[in-house]
Amino acid sequence: MVCPRWVSVETQPVALADVLAALAGVCGERAAYGETFDLGGPGVMTYRTMMERTARLRGKHPILIEVPFLTPRLSSLWLHLVTPANVSVARPLVEGLRIPTVAHDDRIWELVKTRRTTFDESVQAALRERGA
Repeated sequence: MVCPRWVSVETQPVALADVLAALAGVCGERAAYGETFDLGGPGVMTYRTMMERTARLRGKHPILIEVPFLTPRLSSLWLHLVTPANVSVARPLVEGLRIPTVAHDDRIWELVKTRRTTFDESVQAALRERGA
């Protein structure tokens, strides 16, 4: 699989159920008033790692090759070609993938007392829902 450079950018994926639990958990919580929080999952990884781990959980072993010439514009056109995503929506999303998205303040999880779902657990749940 030919991939753009952004596959090596670090991110901290968080399960949707964990985000919802955090939002519900701060409702009415005085310690949360006037505060801002980062919401990140329990692990930091690259997009490459996410793709490789998802593939492994599906029994696949892809070969990922990073190339320097896949611009965000080309990537968004490719995304439009292989998915129903509109180019005008896909391009800003792809542009954002070049920026690391790592939580620097995880005190919300102590506040709401929520166990964060691992990346592998999230992928396995999504695959079960899809019947894959």
